[in-house]
Amino acid sequence: MPVPPTRCYPLTDLMDKLFEGYSSEVLPRCNPQDTVQVQIGLAVRQIIELNEPMQILETNTWVRMVWNDCQLTWNATETGIKNIAVPYRRVWVPDITLYDNAQNALGGLQQYRPNIYPNGDVYYNFPSVIRSLCKVDVTYFPFDTQICKLQFGSWSYHGWDLNLTGKNPAADTSYFISNGEWDIIGVHTDRKEVIYQCCPEPYPDFRFYVQIRRKPLFYVLNLIFPCTLISTMAFLGFLLPPDSGEKVSLEITVLLSLAVFLLVTSEIMPADSETFPYIGIYFACAMGLVSLSCLMTVTVLNMHYKGLFGKRLPPWVRLVFLDGFGRILLVKETDKLPQYDKMKRSSKAFENQGFHGMSTRDDNSSHIGPIDAECCTGMASALSDHSDVKFDFDTSSEVMSLLKKQLDCLDKIHNHMEEKQRESLGMDEWRKLAKVVDRIFMILFFLFQFGTSALILIRITYADPDVLHLLKE
Repeated sequence: MPVPPTRCYPLTDLMDKLFEGYSSEVLPRCNPQDTVQVQIGLAVRQIIELNEPMQILETNTWVRMVWNDCQLTWNATETGIKNIAVPYRRVWVPDITLYDNAQNALGGLQQYRPNIYPNGDVYYNFPSVIRSLCKVDVTYFPFDTQICKLQFGSWSYHGWDLNLTGKNPAADTSYFISNGEWDIIGVHTDRKEVIYQCCPEPYPDFRFYVQIRRKPLFYVLNLIFPCTLISTMAFLGFLLPPDSGEKVSLEITVLLSLAVFLLVTSEIMPADSETFPYIGIYFACAMGLVSLSCLMTVTVLNMHYKGLFGKRLPPWVRLVFLDGFGRILLVKETDKLPQYDKMKRSSKAFENQGFHGMSTRDDNSSHIGPIDAECCTGMASALSDHSDVKFDFDTSSEVMSLLKKQLDCLDKIHNHMEEKQRESLGMDEWRKLAKVVDRIFMILFFLFQFGTSALILIRITYADPDVLHLLKE
């Protein structure tokens, strides 16, 4: 027996019958004691931007809401109509609000059509660009993970009239479009009931926790690597000789470069006093170390040129730095020191021959000049060989007077040259001290920089993967 064809029911007639006496401004419940059950879901399509200074997250989402309207039912078998799409203002729609909204209203809420099914279920799915407030924690920037809360709830109805629940235990990310800066880890959900001071009734809300992780490659190549390279250049300042005149200039240039990087980083960071990024601490420590290297360089230059003022090196400094650290750090001695020891022995031999007036030793100095005493020794030998020769009284007196004048002149020349040698020797000692101190500062700077950089960079790259404890807040 053939089945009779289904009667074709005009859609306009069904619309007129459904909405006859229907009011979209009244809560859709047939029993005053019933609670309207509204389910909400979210599909995250794209992370448009996370503005760290403004602490605003902008996302492209699909909002999905489902509720039952007992007044909008019909017989699908009789009419042959399985669902209808009606204008937004024709049906009651829950006033779901994004609590932490950074714009005037939830975008797209009133621009699309709900779908009604024969049993009264109303599905309202619409796209929306959500700009929500998001507290940004940049402690581990650029290896940070952020959790932004999207809190939805009814603004007018309390929990005894409208109960808000979730459609799924997590938001839909299957159609997520990848972002150049952020990767989405997941979107967890949670339902809360809050009793505010204004009202005794509970107000339920449903929360989506968007968990995203930053892609750090851009910032590693453009911030961390240049900063590390520039701060390492300060190490080369210790290798420059003081006479080059570029030691302080190099350190100042490195310091200014780091200051520029610190300004660039501060512009993209939120003005937050609660947390400070480790990369900012790294830049500040790098600037501090470079500033310290400038101080060290000035100290070395001061020691290098201190011998020009005739100041002698203290004995304990010579013992500790020149003899002690100088040998450990392999600082070579100046060529004048062994040469001066040789001249000292020649001078003692000259004194032992009876010419004490020609002594090359300065009573007020512990150092001996490098003047060559061989000519004086030869003169003394010549005088000794002619000591037995007899001269006339007048002739011998004139010869002895002339010799004494010549010896006095030579003595003055010798004293002058010895004084110049002592000054030169003092300058060499200060320069050697400057070289020893420069190498000590170089080793200390390397240890401080390596230790600080390793400690902070390891701390930056170490981010706690378990951030679910933030969901409890």
